[in-house]
Amino acid sequence: MLRGNDALQKTYALFDFDGTLRHGDSIVSLCLFARKKGLCSVKMLLNGLTAALAYGLGLRTAEQAKATAMRWIRGMTVRQMETFAQEFCHTVLLPELYPEGLASLKAEKKRGAAILFITASPACYLEPLKKALGLEDIIGTRMALEEDRYTGEICGDNCRGLQKPLRLAEYLAAKGDRLDYATSTAYGDSLSDLPMLELCAQAVAVNPKRRLLSGLANRSGVRVVAWGQKKNTSKGGKHHARHA
Repeated sequence: MLRGNDALQKTYALFDFDGTLRHGDSIVSLCLFARKKGLCSVKMLLNGLTAALAYGLGLRTAEQAKATAMRWIRGMTVRQMETFAQEFCHTVLLPELYPEGLASLKAEKKRGAAILFITASPACYLEPLKKALGLEDIIGTRMALEEDRYTGEICGDNCRGLQKPLRLAEYLAAKGDRLDYATSTAYGDSLSDLPMLELCAQAVAVNPKRRLLSGLANRSGVRVVAWGQKKNTSKGGKHHARHA
Protein backbone atom coordinates (compact mmCIF):
# COMPACT_ATOMS: atom_id res chain seq x y z
CA MET A 1 0.00 0.00 0.00
CA LEU A 2 1.42 3.37 -1.01
CA ARG A 3 1.70 6.19 1.47
CA GLY A 4 0.67 9.66 0.40
CA ASN A 5 4.18 10.93 -0.29
CA ASP A 6 5.26 7.73 -2.05
CA ALA A 7 2.40 8.06 -4.53
CA LEU A 8 3.92 11.32 -5.78
CA GLN A 9 7.33 9.83 -6.55
CA LYS A 10 8.18 9.36 -10.20
CA THR A 11 11.03 7.77 -12.12
CA TYR A 12 12.88 10.25 -14.31
CA ALA A 13 15.69 10.10 -16.83
CA LEU A 14 17.52 13.43 -16.92
CA PHE A 15 19.64 14.23 -19.97
CA ASP A 16 22.03 17.06 -20.65
CA PHE A 17 22.02 17.87 -24.38
CA ASP A 18 25.16 19.38 -25.89
CA GLY A 19 28.18 17.15 -25.38
CA THR A 20 25.98 14.36 -24.04
CA LEU A 21 23.55 13.50 -26.82
CA ARG A 22 25.50 15.22 -29.58
CA HIS A 23 28.96 16.63 -30.20
CA GLY A 24 29.59 20.34 -29.87
CA ASP A 25 27.55 23.42 -29.04
CA SER A 26 24.10 23.56 -30.64
CA ILE A 27 24.06 27.38 -30.48
CA VAL A 28 26.94 27.46 -32.98
CA SER A 29 25.00 25.12 -35.29
CA LEU A 30 21.89 27.25 -34.76
CA CYS A 31 23.63 30.47 -35.73
CA LEU A 32 25.22 28.92 -38.80
CA PHE A 33 21.82 27.59 -39.86
CA ALA A 34 20.24 31.01 -39.24
CA ARG A 35 22.94 32.59 -41.39
CA LYS A 36 22.17 30.10 -44.16
CA LYS A 37 18.50 31.10 -43.93
CA GLY A 38 19.33 34.80 -44.04
CA LEU A 39 18.21 35.44 -40.46
CA CYS A 40 21.64 36.18 -39.00
CA SER A 41 24.00 38.71 -40.58
CA VAL A 42 27.68 38.00 -41.09
CA LYS A 43 28.48 40.62 -38.45
CA MET A 44 26.15 39.02 -35.89
CA LEU A 45 27.59 35.58 -36.66
CA LEU A 46 31.16 36.78 -36.20
CA ASN A 47 30.21 38.58 -32.98
CA GLY A 48 28.67 35.36 -31.68
CA LEU A 49 31.71 33.28 -32.56
CA THR A 50 34.02 35.86 -30.99
CA ALA A 51 31.91 35.83 -27.82
CA ALA A 52 32.12 32.05 -27.70
CA LEU A 53 35.91 32.23 -28.01
CA ALA A 54 36.06 34.88 -25.29
CA TYR A 55 33.98 32.65 -23.02
CA GLY A 56 36.34 29.74 -23.69
CA LEU A 57 39.24 31.96 -22.62
CA GLY A 58 37.43 33.06 -19.49
CA LEU A 59 37.03 36.65 -20.72
CA ARG A 60 33.22 36.64 -20.79
CA THR A 61 30.55 34.92 -18.74
CA ALA A 62 28.39 32.19 -20.25
CA GLU A 63 25.39 34.51 -20.02
CA GLN A 64 27.17 37.30 -21.89
CA ALA A 65 28.41 34.97 -24.61
CA LYS A 66 25.00 33.36 -25.03
CA ALA A 67 23.16 36.69 -25.23
CA THR A 68 25.61 37.92 -27.89
CA ALA A 69 25.26 34.72 -29.92
CA MET A 70 21.45 34.90 -29.75
CA ARG A 71 21.18 38.61 -30.55
CA TRP A 72 19.88 37.86 -34.04
CA ILE A 73 16.53 36.57 -32.70
CA ARG A 74 15.63 40.07 -31.45
CA GLY A 75 12.19 40.96 -32.82
CA MET A 76 11.35 37.38 -33.84
CA THR A 77 7.86 36.29 -32.82
CA VAL A 78 7.19 33.10 -30.90
CA ARG A 79 5.46 31.66 -33.95
CA GLN A 80 8.41 32.49 -36.20
CA MET A 81 10.78 30.80 -33.76
CA GLU A 82 8.56 27.71 -33.64
CA THR A 83 8.65 27.43 -37.43
CA PHE A 84 12.40 28.01 -37.61
CA ALA A 85 13.11 25.62 -34.73
CA GLN A 86 11.06 22.89 -36.38
CA GLU A 87 13.23 23.02 -39.49
CA PHE A 88 16.48 23.38 -37.51
CA CYS A 89 15.76 20.41 -35.24
CA HIS A 90 14.74 18.08 -38.06
CA THR A 91 17.41 19.23 -40.53
CA VAL A 92 20.39 19.65 -38.20
CA LEU A 93 19.97 18.37 -34.64
CA LEU A 94 18.15 15.06 -35.00
CA PRO A 95 20.60 13.66 -37.60
CA GLU A 96 23.51 14.61 -35.30
CA LEU A 97 22.32 12.74 -32.21
CA TYR A 98 24.53 9.86 -31.09
CA PRO A 99 22.98 6.46 -31.98
CA GLU A 100 23.83 5.24 -28.49
CA GLY A 101 22.03 8.24 -27.03
CA LEU A 102 18.92 7.50 -29.08
CA ALA A 103 19.06 3.89 -27.90
CA SER A 104 19.29 5.08 -24.28
CA LEU A 105 16.29 7.37 -24.74
CA LYS A 106 14.35 4.41 -26.11
CA ALA A 107 15.45 2.17 -23.24
CA GLU A 108 14.49 4.77 -20.64
CA LYS A 109 11.02 5.13 -22.16
CA LYS A 110 10.64 1.36 -22.26
CA ARG A 111 11.31 1.08 -18.52
CA GLY A 112 8.72 3.76 -17.86
CA ALA A 113 10.95 6.73 -17.04
CA ALA A 114 9.73 10.24 -17.81
CA ILE A 115 12.45 11.89 -19.90
CA LEU A 116 13.59 15.45 -19.33
CA PHE A 117 16.28 17.38 -21.15
CA ILE A 118 17.94 19.78 -18.69
CA THR A 119 20.28 21.93 -20.71
CA ALA A 120 22.07 25.26 -20.81
CA SER A 121 20.93 25.62 -24.41
CA PRO A 122 17.93 27.91 -24.94
CA ALA A 123 14.78 25.83 -24.78
CA CYS A 124 13.04 27.90 -27.47
CA TYR A 125 14.84 26.19 -30.35
CA LEU A 126 14.79 22.68 -28.84
CA GLU A 127 11.01 22.46 -28.34
CA PRO A 128 10.36 20.34 -31.48
CA LEU A 129 12.49 17.58 -29.94
CA LYS A 130 9.76 16.96 -27.35
CA LYS A 131 7.44 15.43 -29.91
CA ALA A 132 10.17 13.95 -32.10
CA LEU A 133 11.83 12.07 -29.23
CA GLY A 134 8.87 11.50 -26.91
CA LEU A 135 10.15 13.70 -24.09
CA GLU A 136 8.09 14.82 -21.14
CA ASP A 137 9.65 18.26 -21.29
CA ILE A 138 12.72 20.39 -21.95
CA ILE A 139 14.17 22.61 -19.24
CA GLY A 140 16.63 25.04 -20.74
CA THR A 141 17.89 28.59 -20.59
CA ARG A 142 14.99 31.01 -21.06
CA MET A 143 15.09 33.79 -23.63
CA ALA A 144 13.26 37.01 -22.75
CA LEU A 145 9.99 37.96 -24.45
CA GLU A 146 8.18 41.27 -24.80
CA GLU A 147 4.69 41.20 -26.31
CA ASP A 148 5.25 37.84 -28.00
CA ARG A 149 8.61 38.86 -29.48
CA TYR A 150 12.08 37.80 -28.39
CA THR A 151 14.35 40.56 -27.12
CA GLY A 152 17.56 38.63 -27.77
CA GLU A 153 18.42 38.68 -24.07
CA ILE A 154 18.52 35.86 -21.52
CA CYS A 155 15.67 35.75 -19.01
CA GLY A 156 17.02 34.74 -15.60
CA ASP A 157 20.08 32.55 -15.14
CA ASN A 158 21.89 30.28 -17.55
CA CYS A 159 20.61 26.74 -16.96
CA ARG A 160 23.89 25.09 -16.00
CA GLY A 161 25.62 23.92 -12.84
CA LEU A 162 23.53 24.48 -9.72
CA GLN A 163 20.77 26.03 -11.81
CA LYS A 164 19.92 22.58 -13.17
CA PRO A 165 18.63 21.11 -9.89
CA LEU A 166 17.01 24.46 -9.03
CA ARG A 167 15.11 24.56 -12.30
CA LEU A 168 14.15 20.91 -11.91
CA ALA A 169 12.81 21.59 -8.41
CA GLU A 170 10.75 24.45 -9.81
CA TYR A 171 9.40 22.18 -12.54
CA LEU A 172 8.51 19.34 -10.17
CA ALA A 173 6.83 21.67 -7.69
CA ALA A 174 4.63 23.07 -10.46
CA LYS A 175 3.61 19.53 -11.46
CA GLY A 176 3.21 18.24 -7.91
CA ASP A 177 5.73 15.44 -8.57
CA ARG A 178 8.76 14.13 -6.68
CA LEU A 179 11.77 12.57 -8.34
CA ASP A 180 12.39 9.01 -7.13
CA TYR A 181 16.12 9.06 -6.40
CA ALA A 182 16.49 5.27 -6.25
CA THR A 183 14.99 4.59 -9.69
CA SER A 184 16.03 7.69 -11.62
CA THR A 185 19.04 8.15 -13.91
CA ALA A 186 20.94 11.23 -15.09
CA TYR A 187 23.23 11.60 -18.10
CA GLY A 188 25.93 14.28 -18.52
CA ASP A 189 29.40 14.96 -19.88
CA SER A 190 30.92 17.85 -17.93
CA LEU A 191 31.51 19.11 -14.42
CA SER A 192 28.63 21.56 -14.81
CA ASP A 193 26.33 18.51 -15.02
CA LEU A 194 27.49 17.15 -11.66
CA PRO A 195 24.75 18.82 -9.57
CA MET A 196 22.17 17.18 -11.85
CA LEU A 197 23.91 13.80 -11.79
CA GLU A 198 23.86 13.84 -8.00
CA LEU A 199 20.06 13.94 -8.02
CA CYS A 200 19.83 10.32 -9.16
CA ALA A 201 21.10 6.99 -7.84
CA GLN A 202 22.34 6.09 -11.32
CA ALA A 203 24.67 8.52 -13.11
CA VAL A 204 25.91 8.01 -16.66
CA ALA A 205 29.04 9.95 -17.64
CA VAL A 206 29.04 10.28 -21.43
CA ASN A 207 32.47 10.91 -23.01
CA PRO A 208 33.28 12.56 -19.67
CA LYS A 209 35.75 15.34 -19.20
CA ARG A 210 38.46 14.72 -16.60
CA ARG A 211 36.98 17.12 -14.05
CA LEU A 212 33.64 15.31 -14.14
CA LEU A 213 35.34 11.97 -13.54
CA SER A 214 37.12 13.46 -10.54
CA GLY A 215 33.81 14.76 -9.21
CA LEU A 216 32.22 11.33 -9.53
CA ALA A 217 35.17 9.34 -8.22
CA ASN A 218 33.85 8.81 -4.69
CA ARG A 219 30.28 7.75 -5.38
CA SER A 220 28.63 4.52 -6.47
CA GLY A 221 26.14 3.94 -9.26
CA VAL A 222 28.30 5.59 -11.92
CA ARG A 223 28.63 4.24 -15.44
CA VAL A 224 31.15 5.65 -17.92
CA VAL A 225 30.30 5.33 -21.61
CA ALA A 226 31.77 6.41 -24.95
CA TRP A 227 29.16 7.53 -27.47
CA GLY A 228 29.60 8.58 -31.07
CA GLN A 229 33.08 7.13 -31.39
CA LYS A 230 34.34 4.61 -33.93
CA LYS A 231 35.83 2.43 -31.24
CA ASN A 232 34.00 1.96 -27.96
CA THR A 233 36.51 2.87 -25.30
CA SER A 234 33.94 2.70 -22.51
CA LYS A 235 35.38 1.36 -19.30
CA GLY A 236 31.92 0.10 -18.47
CA GLY A 237 32.86 0.09 -14.83
CA LYS A 238 31.44 1.68 -11.73
CA HIS A 239 33.02 3.93 -9.18
CA HIS A 240 32.38 2.71 -5.67
CA ALA A 241 32.07 5.06 -2.73
CA ARG A 242 34.17 4.59 0.39
CA HIS A 243 31.91 4.12 3.39
CA ALA A 244 32.57 6.01 6.56
